[in-house]
Amino acid sequence: MITKTIARQLMSTAALAACASASAQSTVTLYGTVDAGLTYTTNQQFTNADGSVGSGHNFAFSGGNLVPSRFGLLGVEDLGGGLQAKFNLENSFYTGTGGFVQGGAQFNRQAWVGLGHEQFGTLSFGRQYDSYSDFLGLYVSSNSWATLYGSHIGDVDNLNEAFNFNNSIKYTSPDWNGFSVGGTYSLGGVAGDFSQRRGYSVAAAYTRLPVSISAGYLNLRNPLDAALGGTNGYIGDFACSNPTALYCQLQNAEALKAYGAGASYAIGPATIALTYTHSRLEHSQYFADSANPQGRDIAFDIGEVNLTYAATPFLQLGLAYIYNNAKPDGSSSTRFHQVNLGANYALSKRTALYGVAIMQKAVGAGLGIDPATGGSANYAQIPNLPNSNSDRQLSVTLGIRHNF
Repeated sequence: MITKTIARQLMSTAALAACASASAQSTVTLYGTVDAGLTYTTNQQFTNADGSVGSGHNFAFSGGNLVPSRFGLLGVEDLGGGLQAKFNLENSFYTGTGGFVQGGAQFNRQAWVGLGHEQFGTLSFGRQYDSYSDFLGLYVSSNSWATLYGSHIGDVDNLNEAFNFNNSIKYTSPDWNGFSVGGTYSLGGVAGDFSQRRGYSVAAAYTRLPVSISAGYLNLRNPLDAALGGTNGYIGDFACSNPTALYCQLQNAEALKAYGAGASYAIGPATIALTYTHSRLEHSQYFADSANPQGRDIAFDIGEVNLTYAATPFLQLGLAYIYNNAKPDGSSSTRFHQVNLGANYALSKRTALYGVAIMQKAVGAGLGIDPATGGSANYAQIPNLPNSNSDRQLSVTLGIRHNF
């Protein structure tokens, strides 16, 4: 039996809940980008039917250049008292074919739900980008104007967010007088081996215009399977599923460990930005053989300086230099010098035309493998494009980007 007092309390509680439901604000936003262009590349290596190796120039339709072609749903519900429920579902796709990226996963970029508070920050759960990449990726040209081809070698330092953390818990603080922090932890989910496929990252930033500074650390076990979609799902520079990938198996490693820092300074219409990252792949299978089945470690030291200049309210110009130094344990290093040059013209708030030229020169010991001899070769490879047949390569991309 329910007493009248209890019944009144239940009715009062129900009425309050109904009022709260009526007054709560809830929004779901559909957003996205469609990006398409034409890319010209020199010296692309190919293998003939007889097994001989050649090279030639190439014109190709390209999509997701300036910004990944994508669509997503962002939901926010006001729960009162500064608390909000949030979710984000986001997919990237190939503009030329409409196919899904990364093994056909429906929400390959983001799929998370969480709670946010204006004073305490946001706690989210699901498939997400890690805090290290969020904080440091702001300073590199490839995330602003230089397209995905202007990224660091293989995006091995993840500043272009090639890695997505599955099964992760992420915290992002609010802005505390210019200071903010973030952390992400990904559970491996493998019985009997807590560390397998586990990942975590931490980062901090201080922004007080015109200055911004960030630093962070990333640690990911078994990166190929944990975050890159496995052998068949990963599509980047180091992917074996990509027939044009020169450095197949490089990211098939026991662990990836990276740290870095970035900074920017705005001077009127110009902004200069600097980044440095150190990434280490442990026991990479790229170097495995019968005498050394575990492979070897390889370290990447990468620095970038870039300048953007707003020539007019509609025209942005950019120039960047990237120094990539790759050094396997016990071997000499290979260095990739890269220059990005670009322009972005806004036709409206949503639509822009862009043009980007990228030049790369490889020097040193040679990290590539000559398909004819099996020996070391010094091949250039502009990120996300087939490798060159020499130590030099040039690409030029012209395209259009529309946000909705």
